[in-house]
Amino acid sequence: MKHLFSSLALVFIFVAFSSFNQTDVWEELEAFHQAIALTFHPAEDGDFEPVKNDSDELVEAAQKLLTAKLPVYFEKSKNQDLKNDLQTTLQKLVKQSKELHTLVESKKATDEELVTELNNLHSTYHHIEELNHKAKKN
Repeated sequence: MKHLFSSLALVFIFVAFSSFNQTDVWEELEAFHQAIALTFHPAEDGDFEPVKNDSDELVEAAQKLLTAKLPVYFEKSKNQDLKNDLQTTLQKLVKQSKELHTLVESKKATDEELVTELNNLHSTYHHIEELNHKAKKN
């Protein structure tokens, strides 16, 4: 009987912990992070092929982030300014990713122009991360 109780307690703890983690992860934000990491960091080192090849993936990831259901902690937040800032910044992220993609597609962009656009996009992404962190604290 002790083993059954212990097993049930472990299952309960696992389920409770799994449920907690699911509400604490914003999958679309993680996906955008992966997309920008694969383009931004190589460009920092002078390798622009990843951004030239994958700028469309940044647009797609930004659009998915914009239309994604917000994590539970954002939904529960009573801070409307935080939510408004998030919505505005997500729209900015989509706009900037489209501008970067258009620049890449033009095939006339200099490396300096690409770096500037990537830096802007990266800064906007980090602002979203800051808002996300604030929402988790509320």
